[in-house]
Amino acid sequence: MKNTKAGKEWFSEKEASTSTRPYRLTFWCLRHFPRWLVHFITYCAALYFFIFDKRCRLESVRYQKNLRAYSQTFKKVKPLRQVAAFAVTVVEKIDCWTNPIPFENIHFNDDDVQALIDQLNQGKGAFIIVSHLGDSEVLRSLANKNEIGIQRKIPIAVMSDRKISSNFSKAMDTMNKNFTLNTIDVNEITPATTERVLETISQGGLVVCAGDRLSKNPKERFLVHDFLGKPAPFSYGVYFLADLIGAPVYFVWGFRNGNLVLSRKCDMFVIKAKSQVGGGRKGREKRADDLCSEFVRHLESFAQKYPYQWYNFFDFWMFPKAEGGEKNANQL
Repeated sequence: MKNTKAGKEWFSEKEASTSTRPYRLTFWCLRHFPRWLVHFITYCAALYFFIFDKRCRLESVRYQKNLRAYSQTFKKVKPLRQVAAFAVTVVEKIDCWTNPIPFENIHFNDDDVQALIDQLNQGKGAFIIVSHLGDSEVLRSLANKNEIGIQRKIPIAVMSDRKISSNFSKAMDTMNKNFTLNTIDVNEITPATTERVLETISQGGLVVCAGDRLSKNPKERFLVHDFLGKPAPFSYGVYFLADLIGAPVYFVWGFRNGNLVLSRKCDMFVIKAKSQVGGGRKGREKRADDLCSEFVRHLESFAQKYPYQWYNFFDFWMFPKAEGGEKNANQL
C-alpha cells in the first residue's frame, strides 16, 4: 500500500497545541462569553488549522473520499466541515468536564444501555470499547457524577495515550481534578497496571479503551480488517486485553446533535458485543479477531451516519512498519 508524504503514522505526530494556554483560554471564554461568540472563535480557530495544517486537511480528504467511494449516501467531500466539527468537539470536551451536560439532554437509544446499567448495579464489571468517531467522553463525565442510573460509585480505569494530548490533559487537570484520576497511560503498561485493570473489573467497575488506535510500539501485533472498503490495521492489544479480562464487552459511541453546534445535546449508543470473550489461551487470537471485526462493522456503520464527526487525522489505512523499515510481520 502506497502512502503520500502526508500519510505519517499517527504516533509520530506532535500535539497541535504546544502549551496549555489555548485550552485555558477556551475554558475562560466558556465561562464569560455568550455562546454565539464562543462559536465564532471556534470556527476561526478551525479555519486557521485548516489553512496551515496540511496533514489535517489532506487526511480529511482521504477519509471522506474513501467514505464516498464506499457509501452510496455520502456524496460531497467537505474537509473544512470535518475540521470545524473537531474544533467544536474539543470545546465540547472542556465544556462537559467543567459543566456537565444535563442528563435529560442525552438521548440513549433503544439498545443495550439498560443491560449495562443492570450489570453494574449487580456489582459486575464491563470492558468498554470506544473510538475517535464522535465524543464518548460525554458518558465518562456523567459516570463520574453518577448520573446514569447507577446505584453505587463505579470505579473506572480509562486507558489512553497521554503523550499524544499531554497539554490538553494538563489543562484539564487544573480545571477538573477528576479528569486524570482514573487514567492509565497505554505507553506505561506494566504488570502493576494490568493488575489495576483486573482489580477494577473485580470491583464491578469499567475499563475503557479506544479500539481504533495503534500503540507506539512498532513490535505490537495488529489485526487487519476492511474499513470503508480498504484494509486497515487495528490494535491487537485492545482485543487481547478484552479477552484476557473476560468481562462482558460493550461498544459505546456519543454523537453531538449537529456537526457544528455546541448544542449540549447528543445521542449515545451502547451496544453489547455478541462475540465471545474469555476461555483461556486456546482460541484467544480467533476471539480477539472476531471482537475486532464486530467493532469495525459498527464503526463503519456510524461513520456513514455521522461522517463529519470522524477525528482520526492521519492515514488510517497505513500499516505500521517494524524496526528496520519492513512491514510488521506480526500482523494476523
